[in-house]
Amino acid sequence: MANSKIILTFNADLNIDETVGFKVSNFQSTYSLAQDFIWKNIRANSGQVTKGEPTNIAGERSAINFIQAYNLGWNFNGSYYTITRVENIVTIEAAFYNTMFFDFVSSTNVSATITNVPQDIFEVDSISFSEADINPCSNVKVTISTSELAPVVNQPVSIPVNNSNPIIVEVLRNSSFNFQANNGNGQDIQKSYLTPPLLDENLFNVVVNNSPFGTTVIVNNTVNNGFTNEQSLSFQYSLDNINWQDSNEYSGLAIGSYTLYIKDHLGCSITKTFYIGELGSPPPYFYISKSNSIRFAERVEWGDSENYKNDENTLSCESDVELAYKEVQQFQSADIITTQFKSNYSSNNVIIKKNGEEIPVPVIQKTNNLGLQDKRDARKYDLEEGKTGVYFISGNKYNYITNEVIGSYTLNGNLPEWAKKGNYISIGNTFYLIEDIVYDDSKNAEIVVFTNEYNGPETNIITGSIYNRFEYEVFEFTINMAQYIDDKFSVEINNTDTNHPTITHLSELLWCKVKHEKVLEISYKNTTNTDVFYSTGIEHKIRIPYLKISAKVDENSETHKTDTAAILLNADLYEGTEFKFEPVTKEIWRKLIIALSHEIVFINGVGYVKNDSFETEGPLENSNLYVLTANMLKTGNVYNSQTSEDTDFNGSEIEIPGLLSIGDGFMKY
Repeated sequence: MANSKIILTFNADLNIDETVGFKVSNFQSTYSLAQDFIWKNIRANSGQVTKGEPTNIAGERSAINFIQAYNLGWNFNGSYYTITRVENIVTIEAAFYNTMFFDFVSSTNVSATITNVPQDIFEVDSISFSEADINPCSNVKVTISTSELAPVVNQPVSIPVNNSNPIIVEVLRNSSFNFQANNGNGQDIQKSYLTPPLLDENLFNVVVNNSPFGTTVIVNNTVNNGFTNEQSLSFQYSLDNINWQDSNEYSGLAIGSYTLYIKDHLGCSITKTFYIGELGSPPPYFYISKSNSIRFAERVEWGDSENYKNDENTLSCESDVELAYKEVQQFQSADIITTQFKSNYSSNNVIIKKNGEEIPVPVIQKTNNLGLQDKRDARKYDLEEGKTGVYFISGNKYNYITNEVIGSYTLNGNLPEWAKKGNYISIGNTFYLIEDIVYDDSKNAEIVVFTNEYNGPETNIITGSIYNRFEYEVFEFTINMAQYIDDKFSVEINNTDTNHPTITHLSELLWCKVKHEKVLEISYKNTTNTDVFYSTGIEHKIRIPYLKISAKVDENSETHKTDTAAILLNADLYEGTEFKFEPVTKEIWRKLIIALSHEIVFINGVGYVKNDSFETEGPLENSNLYVLTANMLKTGNVYNSQTSEDTDFNGSEIEIPGLLSIGDGFMKY
């Protein structure tokens, strides 16, 4: 089949600086072309390509020189075009399909005839995915239609003699494959495709929400994240593996355990269990403070489009630096290390991993915040416009299940801790959403407002609620290092729940000895709750190697100067110490800064407080190492020139010179 061509007729030799120009484009070929060709004629005596003897035919010399220039600049090894000349007529024919010539410009000395021959582009018309014949949870059937039959298919399977269009093959799910085929006329297809994802239980999250009429269950998933519409899966759901629905919501379910059946349109099915309690299922919550003695990192599978590496999910040796040093936290046999975390997972387990052995560590729940129950007397009245108000003065408190009286209360118009906008209040067997909290001057009380038609007089009722004081419980576990002398081990925290994906945190490597050389013991805590609940009595301790310890002093003074003397009015001297620590990895460097910034800090048994900003050197070269220098002041070691400790008060009465007793006080004289 003929291809596009341009025929140039040189009617005369070109004058100085005359140009011949046109554009060429190619939409699909072995070589991708997009060229703007401009040839400027330079006359004979210049020594350029036009130099030569005149011919007997007008324009023939320019035609010859034009071919030389075009071949030199645009026709690499003669691969792109076939160029022929008959006297002063030059024909340029493209070597590939769908090459087009256009935008010819020249003087009247050159004319052009363009013949463009469009060709059908060899391409993929469509690609679709369907259920595989074998193991549809791992494989998928791919159907590829091309614009014309591809006699040769090289990938994803080799078909030397292909007679089918579309082409149907089976490949792995959640993988990429290359499609390569040839139409036998020099046109190729080379494209890469991503197959639909795998059906994974951990990518589905069952959210259980209470409603006034029961429980609503919503099934969310992240299976299709990062996939196109063609690759995405569609799902159906069932609670009995018989009756299926497209909707991802169920309502009116009773309390109990359930099995959710999930199937996709590619023939794969999985199950996931969940439980409905009075509270439903709050979003997953886990938090472990960096103030803790041991450093932990969450274990995730790093990916290209999500789960990026960061400070929270990498151990020291996994840092994205050229030289990633591995941190070994040092402890001594006298250390008893307590770690605290917050979680709303139903199961929280800790194990010590040592030489292939797994040793369970007891985990103690320190709070009672989740699933609290309350039932008590209240008063209900009509707020009109379909609203009802409830308020609390005093009365009995009841067991939530048995309704047995368990005590009394007095609030005098204030509210129980659960009475908040967005929570539910129960009256009888019905739950109502608390829509607002208002103050009613006539009742001298705060009022719980919800939608309910009540037209009767104000009356005494029993109300209740199941609620969370906080969205987590506080847990602690303790490791007695005396049990691991001369051992190197790590600690793993596993949190599991039928309604949430499992999460795992792993510590840096820990090394216990009776005594480590040249390390400082740093113990620290706060007097009030911060991101750690210090009310449990927890204290933290780390041991950090040091390079240098230097004595410092922090002083200020005030003097009075005269012509003949200088008098010291006041002077304060504070004992200080500068600690320069050995290089540590980035997150231990952060932990060290946090430790030294606590309210109560003891370094080798001496009390200190932070003095001014810390100094940091690093990162060192291309590593994850940092050097910290901390200037600390000793607590209780202050000298003041005006302070006297020489007075000995031994009597039962103290005489204060300059004050006269007047019976009910003193008067200065």
